[in-house]
Amino acid sequence: MATVNIPLQVTPKRSPDWAAFPSRFVSVAPYLLIGLLFFAQLGHRDLYSSHEARAAQNAQRMLDTGEWGLLVLFDGRADLQKPPAYYWAVAALGRLNGGVVTEWVARFPSALAGLVCVLLVYASLRADRRPKAATIAAIGLATANHFTGISRTARIDVPLACAVFVSLMAFYRGCLAMGHSRLPGTIPATPQAATTPLAWHLLSAVAAGIAVLLKGPVALALIGPVAVVWLLIERRHSAVRLPVISALLGPVVVAVVALPWFLWINDHTDGEFLRVFFWHHTIARYTGSSPLLASHPWWYYIPRFAVDFLPWTPALAGLGLWAFRSGYWRSDSMFRFGFISTSVMFAVLSTAKFKRADYLLPLFPFAALVLGSVAEAWLASRSLTRTVRNAEWAFVGTVAVMCVAWVAMATVIEPAEQAREEKRRFAEMIRSHAPAPNVILQFRMESHLLSYHLGQPVHTFVEWGELNDLLAAPGPHFVIMPPEYVYSAGEICTSRKLVVLGHLEEYTTGKPARPLVFLRTE
Repeated sequence: MATVNIPLQVTPKRSPDWAAFPSRFVSVAPYLLIGLLFFAQLGHRDLYSSHEARAAQNAQRMLDTGEWGLLVLFDGRADLQKPPAYYWAVAALGRLNGGVVTEWVARFPSALAGLVCVLLVYASLRADRRPKAATIAAIGLATANHFTGISRTARIDVPLACAVFVSLMAFYRGCLAMGHSRLPGTIPATPQAATTPLAWHLLSAVAAGIAVLLKGPVALALIGPVAVVWLLIERRHSAVRLPVISALLGPVVVAVVALPWFLWINDHTDGEFLRVFFWHHTIARYTGSSPLLASHPWWYYIPRFAVDFLPWTPALAGLGLWAFRSGYWRSDSMFRFGFISTSVMFAVLSTAKFKRADYLLPLFPFAALVLGSVAEAWLASRSLTRTVRNAEWAFVGTVAVMCVAWVAMATVIEPAEQAREEKRRFAEMIRSHAPAPNVILQFRMESHLLSYHLGQPVHTFVEWGELNDLLAAPGPHFVIMPPEYVYSAGEICTSRKLVVLGHLEEYTTGKPARPLVFLRTE
């Protein structure tokens, strides 16, 4: 019987395809960035700012008292600066954490909102079958320095940005679905999509209502003008339109979601909420009529955004200029939507007298849409493969540098900044002398971070007469005040002797921004 010899085929060992590395890295980079940028060491440092400490206090009080309507600080004062949505999220997570609000718990809703915002930016472009644009936009947003930084703090700004993005993107999708036509730069509307414009617009309204519960009516000042301007401009380029039923039901849904709490809190506080929140923290900030708030020029946000969107600001500016010079903007509805959203929000915010860098964060996802859309188009327009490879390597290098920068931020820069705001050890020393339920008096000073670490009960006040009355009462009393008031306190409160037990700087590793003194009566 003859045998058949089958030659053994040996597959030659292939050398790594380094030329393809940038493209492969770009395809998986969003997944690598998730944990590193938003959640790595999220709770490794103490609460840092007044905003973080207020969030932790409000949420902890909800869990301790069961009162989820009125926001109350540890010293018993009602906190009327913000609506409650972010604090509800922190409290809900704290309940899952055994009823304790920690640094990680306070920051997690913000970090999660940052991640969700990045994923939604990615999904928005990916749904139009634009994977490269989706990846560039998502990574651009995730590594924009101010967006990442604020996502890792217990503040409402990134959750607000997420809610605004959902609201406007759902509005955009609903109007496209109503068009029943193929729009430049997008996939054709499917029969299923054409039947769901109302669902998209209801989602938009719900998200807008949540945004109002996060920030107040200011959220509608960001969403409404964008929707109107986009509709007016886009009608020249496509068949999009807003159904009458959506226009009628949208405001009703927003009111159903947000209005009950506002009406209840204003009635519960006998109109004080209207005065504090709407007048001082909304109207006075916008008009600059309060002497307690700084006023900024109209151009303040131009350099501010240029710095805060780094490292992508130069690319955004250069590619945006190319988009208009080449006429590309006429062919891409997503680019137009992102550009209009960014520009209108920027203009609205610039009209306010009082400005903060954090207020710009709602326009960051739309700037990322612009960046991803036009970057993809620019790469596709290049005729030289070498140019495309160099651009991809530059992108990968920039992302790598940002990752290293954030490691340095978390391990070196943040701890150094934290040292100036440290209050935990000082609070522990105070409570060692005056354990609860002793009341800690905070005279002519306000430190939400110190109050958080002291725990309840604490009492904050400013009048000298009240200080004299409190210290004259029988029993030991404990008071914290700035050092410049210690001598005057001893001269005025003659019924009791005040003894210094410690200074804040003795319990910090850095020089505190404002010194404090802890005293006890004898």
